[in-house]
Amino acid sequence: MKSSPEMLKVYKRVRSRTVHVVPDEIVVEILVRLPVKALTRFKSVSKAWCAIISDPFFIRLHLQQQSAKNQEQAPSFLIIPHTLYKAIDSESEFESVYPMLHCDGLFVLPTDTKVYVFNPATHDVLKLRNDQKDEWFYPTVGLGLDLLTSKYKVARFFYRSLNFKKRAYSMGVEIFTIGGDGVDSCWSTVEDCPFPIFPGVVVYFKGSLYLRIWYELVERPPQEFLRFNLENETFSLMCYPELLQPKGKHLDLIELCGELCVAQCLAEQIDIWMLRSDDGHEWVKQYVIRLPDAWNFEVFSVMPNDVKIIRWGSCLYHYDDAQKDTREMVRLDRLRYMNSKVDSFDFVGQEIFLFNILPYVESLIPVTKKRHHSLAK
Repeated sequence: MKSSPEMLKVYKRVRSRTVHVVPDEIVVEILVRLPVKALTRFKSVSKAWCAIISDPFFIRLHLQQQSAKNQEQAPSFLIIPHTLYKAIDSESEFESVYPMLHCDGLFVLPTDTKVYVFNPATHDVLKLRNDQKDEWFYPTVGLGLDLLTSKYKVARFFYRSLNFKKRAYSMGVEIFTIGGDGVDSCWSTVEDCPFPIFPGVVVYFKGSLYLRIWYELVERPPQEFLRFNLENETFSLMCYPELLQPKGKHLDLIELCGELCVAQCLAEQIDIWMLRSDDGHEWVKQYVIRLPDAWNFEVFSVMPNDVKIIRWGSCLYHYDDAQKDTREMVRLDRLRYMNSKVDSFDFVGQEIFLFNILPYVESLIPVTKKRHHSLAK
C-alpha cells in the first residue's frame, strides 16, 4: 500500500498538464471528506481526479474518515425490509429470506441458490452462484478483509451430509476472493471445519470470522467459539468468558464500538462481555442491561452513555443505563422512507416478513472489476 506522500507524488505526475489552482495536499484533504455520491461524479472532472479517487490507498483513507465520522457523530444504519409477495412460478432463488452481513460498506445477501455482494453507495453488485449443495436449508455465509492482501473474501460454510440421530456430518468451506486475479475468479475449497457450525450470522473482526459450534451434533463439544482466519484460511478455537455457562443459554457474538463482544441473554437481563486480548483469554463484563421482562432482545449498537437494542421484529428500543429503563424508539414498519427519485413510500398494510437493520458506513470499495486510471501507472 502506498504512503500518502507517494500517492501525492504520482498524483502530481498524472495531473502535471493541468493548471495549478489548489495545492495538491488540499485537494486530497477535501476529496477524502466528501460523500461517495459526490466522489463518483467527480471522477469525470479530470484524469487526475479519477486516478486519485480510484486508488486503493485513497479508498482506504476515505473509509477510515467515514468510520471516524460515524463514531464521533450519530452512526448510520441501513434498513432492509423483506416483504412477502406472491411466489413466482419456477422461482427458486428467493424461496426464503435470510439475514444480511455488513463489512466496510459492503453487504452480503445469501439466497437459496446464490450469494450477492453489493455496495449500495456505488451500486456495484457481484453475483456468486452456490457451487456446492448444502444439505441444511439455512445458508451460513461470512464476509471479511484479508489483512495480508487487503482483499475481501466471501466464505460459505455448507453441509455435505447431516444426520442428527447419529450425530454425523460432513462440512465444507469455499472461499471467493473479491477483486482477485484470474485464479481467484471462482470459488476455491479449503480445509473442512473441525466442528459443525451453528447456522446463522457470521461475525467478522480484525481479519477473522467467528462462528458458533452446533452443540447438538457434538457428543463432547468444547466450550469455545470457532475462528476462521481469512489470511491463511485455517480454523482455531477461542475460549468463552470464564463466568459464562453457554450450554442451554442464548449467546450472540457481536461487534460493539470496534471490539468483539459476547452477549448472554438471561432471564431478565443481557450481560455483555468484551474481549480484551486477541487470544481470547481476557474477557471483561462491559455492560449489564436490565430488561422489563424476558423479552428476546438482541444488542444492536452502543452509543456514548447508552445502549441501543433491537427486538426481533420491527421495534427498535432505547436503553437508559442510568435509569435502567427500556423504551420504544421507533417502529420500523411505520416509518416513511424518502427517495427523491421514486417519491416517498411506506410499508403500512404490506406483509413484512422481517427488517434487516445494520450499522452502515459508506465506502468506495469495489466488488467488481472496472477499468479506471490507477495511480500506479
